[in-house]
Amino acid sequence: MDHSSLQELFTPVTARTDPTDYDVRVAVIPDGARPEASDWRDAEWVTIGGTPHAILLVGPTGAVQLSRGMYRAWVEIAAPPEKPVIFSPPFHVT
Repeated sequence: MDHSSLQELFTPVTARTDPTDYDVRVAVIPDGARPEASDWRDAEWVTIGGTPHAILLVGPTGAVQLSRGMYRAWVEIAAPPEKPVIFSPPFHVT
């Protein structure tokens, strides 16, 4: 992904049941860091080929502006009483 690109970041979520009925938040942070409260952004769901994906608009004027470096997307699903948190493999922003 180029740092000047404005695009949706898709993070696939594997679950035993369909998570798309629940609220989802995404944090996109440098690889090796853990999200803090201020990193989380409200996200949306989209299902592609039967797999749910948490999506967040990133880049200039998006929910998160990314500079060059390695990042991970963290996904938090509000599924009371549970609140699972998963993360993506690292990805590079050029």
